Amino acid sequence: MQGMEVNSNAGTSPVQGVTARTPVTPSTKPQGSDSASFQGADAVNSALQQIPDVRPEAVTRARTLITNSQYPTESVIQSISRLFAARLNLDESQP
Repeated sequence: MQGMEVNSNAGTSPVQGVTARTPVTPSTKPQGSDSASFQGADAVNSALQQIPDVRPEAVTRARTLITNSQYPTESVIQSISRLFAARLNLDESQP
């Protein structure tokens, strides 16, 4: 019968090269510092308020395109139709 050998190496780590660490305690915040700062958000909101709700140049372009009987072109309409048909076929094939 073979005997069991116990090697008590209390000063070593079970993995070579790894040393035990002491737990890190979170630093305490100074009292009254639990408020958030939204200076960046305020700047973004301010910039957004400077942007007009309507872009006159886009409205003018849209009005011009609406009056053009050649817009959209037939090739664009056919391309869009093919995309719709492909999507319809995909939707029908899925349970």
